[in-house]
Amino acid sequence: MLLSLLYSGSALFQFLAVWQSIAFVSAGRLGRVWSLVSVAIFLKGLLSIWVIFSYTWITIASFTEQPVAIAEFFISLLLASGFLLTGQWFRFRERLETRFGLITEVERSLAGILEEGRILSLVCEILSRSGGYRLVWVGAAEADGTIRVECGAGDAAALLREISLRWDDTPGGQAPPGNALRTGGTITSREADAGLPPEWRDGCRRHGLVRCAAARIDQHGLGHKVLVVHADTAGAFNEVEIEAIAAMARRVGSAILGARRHEVFVYAKASYDELLRNQRDGVILMREGKVVRANPAAAEMLGYASPGLLFDADPVSILADPDAETGLRDELRTPGKRELRSEWEALLLRMDGSTFPGELRVTWAPREDRHDSFVPKRRGPLGMIVLRETTDKVRVLRELMRERDFSNRMLDISGALVLQVNPAGEIQLFNRQCQDVTGITARDALGKKMWELLISDSSRELHRGAIEGVAAGRTPPPLETTIVTAHGEQRMIAWNHAPLQDGKGRIVSVIVTGIDVTERRLLEKQLIEMQKMEAVGTLAGGIAHDFNNILTGILGSLDLARGCVPPGSPAAAPLAEGIKASERAAQLVRQLLDFSRRAPSQCRAVNLGDVAREVTALFSQTIDRRIEVTSSIADDLLPAFVDPNQVHQVLMNLCVNARDAILERLEAAEASGSRPLTGYWIYIRAENAEVDDDYCRIFPYARKGRFIRLSIGDNGAGMDEATQRRVFEPFFTTKKMGRGTGLGLSTVYGIVKQHNGWINLESRVGKGTTFCAFFPEATGLQAAIQELPEAALPRSGKETVLFVDDEELIRELGRQVLEVYGYKVLLAEDGQRAIDLYEKKRDAIDLVVLDLTMPQRSGMEVLRAIRMTDPDKKVILSSGNPPAEPVPGTTFLPKPYRADMLAQAVRSALDASPPA
Repeated sequence: MLLSLLYSGSALFQFLAVWQSIAFVSAGRLGRVWSLVSVAIFLKGLLSIWVIFSYTWITIASFTEQPVAIAEFFISLLLASGFLLTGQWFRFRERLETRFGLITEVERSLAGILEEGRILSLVCEILSRSGGYRLVWVGAAEADGTIRVECGAGDAAALLREISLRWDDTPGGQAPPGNALRTGGTITSREADAGLPPEWRDGCRRHGLVRCAAARIDQHGLGHKVLVVHADTAGAFNEVEIEAIAAMARRVGSAILGARRHEVFVYAKASYDELLRNQRDGVILMREGKVVRANPAAAEMLGYASPGLLFDADPVSILADPDAETGLRDELRTPGKRELRSEWEALLLRMDGSTFPGELRVTWAPREDRHDSFVPKRRGPLGMIVLRETTDKVRVLRELMRERDFSNRMLDISGALVLQVNPAGEIQLFNRQCQDVTGITARDALGKKMWELLISDSSRELHRGAIEGVAAGRTPPPLETTIVTAHGEQRMIAWNHAPLQDGKGRIVSVIVTGIDVTERRLLEKQLIEMQKMEAVGTLAGGIAHDFNNILTGILGSLDLARGCVPPGSPAAAPLAEGIKASERAAQLVRQLLDFSRRAPSQCRAVNLGDVAREVTALFSQTIDRRIEVTSSIADDLLPAFVDPNQVHQVLMNLCVNARDAILERLEAAEASGSRPLTGYWIYIRAENAEVDDDYCRIFPYARKGRFIRLSIGDNGAGMDEATQRRVFEPFFTTKKMGRGTGLGLSTVYGIVKQHNGWINLESRVGKGTTFCAFFPEATGLQAAIQELPEAALPRSGKETVLFVDDEELIRELGRQVLEVYGYKVLLAEDGQRAIDLYEKKRDAIDLVVLDLTMPQRSGMEVLRAIRMTDPDKKVILSSGNPPAEPVPGTTFLPKPYRADMLAQAVRSALDASPPA
């Protein structure tokens, strides 16, 4: 019986070995040759069965066969055990290879994937497809303790929508995903475990999920995720699988970190590129003496079509003259091993060879152990050049310099004293006018207290208070105080103060301006005197006007009386004396009108040579005998349309000015002891002058045409340019007190301008002065206006004359005189009566004698009314004050006039041709 059992066991183990061997061959674990071993073992098993059959049914084995049976049993046992262990090892190796294959596939699939979502999706798909797992998913831990599913794969994905997932330390967070997230380890469980949340356990059971493994995905401080794998077999997740899942979680974490780093790098590089591209300044990067990158602004600034054209160029090539910029050149080529930043200004070169000024900021950063992705072949420090074109800046700086120079010049020529003082009163700015007025140089004034340097003792506290008040934010009233110059002279100055603030509104200094009003105050005194004289003149003018009318009646009456008295009559001589006395009175009235300035220019055609000879003769008799007065008068001198009395005044004023200049030079020479005793002269010259376009271009105020030029020259003290610019200003004088009013040359200028002429001067200090006055030639009607000559008894006539005057005495005189000469006379006492009378009898009226000054309607209004109906009507204007401008088509008869003058004027007007 024992032998049968032993052989039966041996046969069983042998058949088990055969089955395992055939399985090895069928699975490809062993080659087909191993099938012979399987056949041999199978035959041995059949032999064991036959032996059992033989022992059982044929004969009983001897006791000696038992050892053999026992040995065979144990051999068969070992053989079966070996095949079983070998099969288990093969299955373990295959499972290991499968897991290794999964890891390899994951590694291969993740290569080059830089998107986080794609990485997670690939891992889930590979584990589900190649690993044979029913469900694989990845979740992220949220701050509120929940798990957010980011992706999943497998046919049981509906589970994730049915259950709530948590990772916090609550009953709902005790599932493997929550435990893995909290602990950081790899957690496995059976879905039937009692400790799992019921919702998790029931859900897994519904979907046939038996086991679960979860591993935390670390993201290096960027939060945590969890990789969860579900299987439907109870034997899933041995140690190898668990380690593989943990390794896969680590790999996913590394892949996510790499993807995020790449994203940051791509964003940073894009931002860097965008920054370079949009940088308004030009940027050039360089390394090892070559340009490695440039932005579009640099390319445009340097005239290149694209930034790439600058690649590999020598940075020094952007300099227009490298030899002139040796420091900058060396800086661009040899940076050394230090971090530094330097700023330069240089002339830069464009691609087309043109140049422009620019600013360069050069920065070096040591980077010997780094490589840049865009320059893998370059090593060493990286340099950056920031370029900025300064053409506009240079232009603006030049404009600012010009404006500063202009402001300085304006301060110098403004005529005002301009000072800048700090709150303590110390002078910081002292302009040219300050130096000229005070005689103190800017060098001596700067840093000194203003009130101590300039202001008189009596006014110092006023100025101190004003400056301190402005510095404190108050506005002081204008001051007028005296200053003491370096020469001890006192000048009256009108001061104003204004604060100067910095960018924060703090008062840092005070601007003080002053106007020298010394001469103005003297002029104000003179003006008061002149106003008194003007009042006297106004009174004298009114008296003279009334005298003119009275004298006209007296002279006319005396002339009529003389005409009625025989020449040998005793009354003839008294009448003649009365007429002379009246004429002298008329001359006095003329002087009164001149004094009151109510006698406008009485212009007529005059030979200025006669006036010049008269002035020469008069002046040579009254001047200092050391001064010689000569004249040069052209023989063919043109007639000038002037008032001879005013031209006489022009020549006299200029001669007096020349005399004073020579006397000034004589006094200076006497004071120095180096004067010549003789050789001083004044000359008067009259000549014709033709003014052309060239002359007018030099002197824009001149006019083309023919003029008479009067020149008065001397070899006196002369004038500097500053004096020449002001010589015609009223009240300006360089003469000592009491020697002049400053009105002489301004009067000359006014008279010449009034005659439509102009005056020039040439002068040199120590050499003398020449004035040239130009008077226009008398032309047309002007040449016909001559001074009425003394004539014989005027011719009589039979024409009708309208005589208009507001003085009854003059009207009666005019009627008597004209009736004596045979004229028919119509009288009108005012302007309106004259117009009415003329409108009624204009066809009968041959001539109108019209007074200019009348009540209601003036003589000029009457003349305009007559001209509207009869433009050619002959008219004689009469007044003590002739019109400012000649009135075309009229004759002027000045008051007072004699009877024969009236008759002659009437006859001349009637005989004259009608006006054109």
